[in-house]
Amino acid sequence: MRTRRHALSGALYDVRDDGNVEVTSRRGITGVFTPDGEWISGELRHADPHLCGWLAGPQLPPRLAVLPRFRPTESASAQ
Repeated sequence: MRTRRHALSGALYDVRDDGNVEVTSRRGITGVFTPDGEWISGELRHADPHLCGWLAGPQLPPRLAVLPRFRPTESASAQ
């Protein structure tokens, strides 16, 4: 899965198999959001819509994903 830690809040954004984004705050509160950042479920009710879209939105074709920005990141456990 594609996972990133939010630079300001420290929340972990993880794209699920269904295409939605699971966000876990530093305190362990979670919520599920659409790629547009709209809340679906969970106790956490706000997320960064730009990061949700960047992770779960339309992706570049593999032939264009050669820049380091588009390569897979480390696993969440290594962060």
